[in-house]
This record gives sequence, C-alpha cells and structure tokens, in this order.
Amino acid sequence: MAIRSGIARNRRPGSLMIPGWLLPSTFVVVALAVGLSLRSEPTTRVERAYVPEFDQVSIPVPIKPVPVGMLVRDIKVKMVSYPGHQIPEGAMRDLKSHKDDSVLAPLPAGLPIIIDNIGSPSESDNPVSGKIPPGMRAMTIKVDAASSVEGWAGSGSLVDVLLIEKGKTSVIAEKVRVLSVDHSLVPVDSSNSGTPSTVTLLVTQDQCLSINTAVPLGKIAFALRSSRDDSGWESTSYTAEALQGSKPSAKPAARISGFASVRDGDKIKQFALSDGHWITADGVSPDLFHPSKQE
Repeated sequence: MAIRSGIARNRRPGSLMIPGWLLPSTFVVVALAVGLSLRSEPTTRVERAYVPEFDQVSIPVPIKPVPVGMLVRDIKVKMVSYPGHQIPEGAMRDLKSHKDDSVLAPLPAGLPIIIDNIGSPSESDNPVSGKIPPGMRAMTIKVDAASSVEGWAGSGSLVDVLLIEKGKTSVIAEKVRVLSVDHSLVPVDSSNSGTPSTVTLLVTQDQCLSINTAVPLGKIAFALRSSRDDSGWESTSYTAEALQGSKPSAKPAARISGFASVRDGDKIKQFALSDGHWITADGVSPDLFHPSKQE
C-alpha cells in the first residue's frame, strides 16, 4: 500500500485561506468599499476669490498748488489714473477745451481739477461773479446795524432772511450765503465787524424773486445761523395777535346766596351774602339778589 507523503503546513486555528483564483475579485471588492467610504465623507469646496477690476481713467492733476487767476494752459499737471467710479463729479478730464480759461478758486496739488473752479478771465478778475455757481444769482440789499446783526453777518456767513411787516414777521429765505459786505470779501472778525450799509447775497432764483418782492413791503432783516445747523424753522411766520396770547376770560358774576336788612337808628342798611362774604347792598331791591333769580 502506497503511503502519500508531504510537508504539512502550519495553519492557525480559524485562519481563512483564500484560493488564488479569488484574489483579483477580492481586490475589486475592497477598492469599491474604499471608494464608497470616501464618497460618503463631506468634502470642502474651495471657492476661487475674484478681485473686481475697474476701468482706469487718467485725468490731469496739478503738480503744485495753483493760485487764482492763472490760465489753465499754464498749469503744470501730471496724469493720474483713477477707478472710473472714484472720479469726483465735475472733474476735468482734458485741459485742451479749457486752455483759455482761468482759475477762479485756489487749486490744491495732486487732486482733480473741478470744472466749477474754472471760468473766463473776466470772471477771475471779478471775485464775486467767480463765486456764483451755475443756476445761482447774486443780489445786493441795503442793511443797517439791526438787520445785519451788528455787522456779524459778514462774508461767508449763513443767514435766514426775514420780512418785518406791520404786525407780522415772515421767513422768506433760508440758508443764504453772504458773498460780500460793503464791497469786501474779507470774512468778518473782531477787527472789521463794523456796521455795513449793503450786503451781497448768493441766492437761488426763487430766493432772488422772493427777496426782491419783499423789499418794498417792509423791512428786511437777517437771522445769523451756524454753518452746522441744517434745521428749518418750526414756524415761518408770527403775528401781533400771537404776542397777546389768549384773552383772559371775564370774571364770573358773584353768586348771591342771602340778603339781610339792619336798622341803624332811623336808617336801614342792606347787605347781601356774596360767595360767602357780606357786602353792602344799600338801595338795591332784594329781588335782584334772590337765589332763584341767579343764572
């Protein structure tokens, strides 16, 4: 009888022997399990940061401060790029169309040139007309110490214009800028706060018409206001009747609750009980004091 011999391999109790032909399938199953587990885990999505791009516009700016009266063609400038949305309204973008104009207000260095500060040479020679923005007007009225607030309503001040009529005062213009006082553009201070005779105001077209209409109707006066005060008047008119207030009501008639006659020698004196006090009622019929006849 033939005996089969061979080398017995040691096996661990309970160990699993996978046949060779099953190994490829086993790797596929494991790979699928790992892939599913990876899909189930939440993933963090990295957002791409976008930096907005703005249209860059090159505009001329003065290299150094520009004084009043200088012609635009003589201004030394450099071109500076600004984002289109950051360019100030009314900024000059080309000097060629304004080369024959002159500067009406001092221009700082390194900042855009605002067209409102540029005008004709005649405007730069006239300091008042150069300060009148488009659509505005300048008008002059006569004043005295009282109407000009003792002269403190000087050049650059803000005032409200009042019309004083007989028995009535009205506000006809608010937040009006004083351009000049007695032909002077110097701001008022303690050294030049004299009593002016004329004042030139910077007004809107409506304010110009209302003030000129009010001048022949009464006296014009100013109410000086702070440049930080943007509030309006609670009431724009006041009358003499309002000063008197409500008239006091008439004193109610005394209430008579009794009547008495007293003989004093040959004379008879009569008394009435009025609001708890006896008063003399000589020569008056008692019927007038009878309680039933009181209203």
